[in-house]
Amino acid sequence: SFQGKYIDAVQDIANAVGAYIQPHNTDATLRVLPEYPVAPWHWADVTPDYELPAGVAVVLSNDEQFKPNYNAVWISGVKTGSVYGPYGRQGTAKDIYAPQVVHSLITDATAHRQRGLAEISRTGIPEQVTLSMQVLPETGLILPGKFVRFAGVTGLVRGTSVTWQRPAIRQQLILETH
Repeated sequence: SFQGKYIDAVQDIANAVGAYIQPHNTDATLRVLPEYPVAPWHWADVTPDYELPAGVAVVLSNDEQFKPNYNAVWISGVKTGSVYGPYGRQGTAKDIYAPQVVHSLITDATAHRQRGLAEISRTGIPEQVTLSMQVLPETGLILPGKFVRFAGVTGLVRGTSVTWQRPAIRQQLILETH
């Protein structure tokens, strides 16, 4: 059960599995998207949704974030029959634990894995790169959750903002890179 606004209930469901809510561009639909559709240590192998040539965008900022380098986390539901146990990054010792995560909606192995992936993916030294570029006919508006390769680095779009100064429409993208 949940008390509060409908959108808060939807947000709680998404948070349980390390996801976020994105409205559809034109339909009255909400999408629940994984915060990390692919683990950051595999991003070099991802086929990006957009490949931006060097002259198309300008880097406005590049900020490193220093986070603990966790490689494991305990994930737990709260009710009898919920899933409980460790989630660890394959190929590591799984010995540096993030704080335990407990959520009443972690009742299935899939939810357990997805939340574990999100927790472990938020670690290390990610960079937040802000790009500015025109909204091009070839790309349109590049939305959060899309993979972008720019200057040989693949990143996941975390934020998009648009400005219009006649005659150009520009977008700023915030990319998370690892």
